[in-house]
Parts: sequence; structure tokens; C-alpha cells
Amino acid sequence: MTRKLLIVDDETYILDLLSDMFKIEGYEVFCALNGEQAIEMLRDTVFDVVITDLVMPKMGGIKLFHEIKKVNPFAQIIIITGYPTLQGIAELFEAGASDFLLKPFPLALIKSLVKASFDRMDRWYSLREEWATYREKQKTKYFS
Repeated sequence: MTRKLLIVDDETYILDLLSDMFKIEGYEVFCALNGEQAIEMLRDTVFDVVITDLVMPKMGGIKLFHEIKKVNPFAQIIIITGYPTLQGIAELFEAGASDFLLKPFPLALIKSLVKASFDRMDRWYSLREEWATYREKQKTKYFS
């Protein structure tokens, strides 16, 4: 399975740095400079893990977070920001944000958070497949 990662940040050096690092790690990486670009990408591609800045022009991270969850409620979303607000952080964690990092952050930490996020998604897909197999067996057992 291809591991598709979307990185959304209005600072191009962050996009370049993270994109290069995660490509080396073997992920298929997509980048957007703002929430509107990210929404366009979400129309064509399913991302299981998204890293997004909280404060961006045009569409901020909170609105983008909710839009991503509409498309993929199980998406793992890691929030990064240099401008934290308690209200924003609390709202996102209540809504299911995976992790939250303050800029600047250690690259090893974001690497491990992305890996853990993909591992969670892999477990979820595995459980979903097991459940589908179980249901099919039960259907065959009871309705044959």
C-alpha cells in the first residue's frame, strides 16, 4: 500500500524540508501552501496522514481539519504551529487531532509521529478487513 502524506503549510521552507525528509523515508508526499489548495488535492486523492499548519492565509488549519474529517473521518491529522491558542488546540483534540507540535520541532519527533500515524491507519485497515471477513463468514453461516 502506498503511504500518501499531505503537508500543508504557508512557509515553503517547511514544505521543502518535510517533503524531502519524508520522501527519503519512502512516503508519497504531496504539498499545499494553504487550506484551499489542500481541499483541491483531497478531491482526487485520499490521504491517511496529513500534517497541517494551524495559522495560514485563505483557510486556517481548524477549518481545514474539519474539511479533511468530512472526506476521511479516520485520517490522522498532525497539527503544527508557531502560534498556538488554547481554544484552537482544545477544539482540534476534541475533534480527533492525532498530535500537536509547536514550531520549531525536532525532525526526529515529527518523523516518529508520522510513522505512528501510518501504523494506526494500518491497524485500522487490518481490523476493517478482519471485520469484513468475519461478517462474510457469518452471512454464509446463517444465510446458506
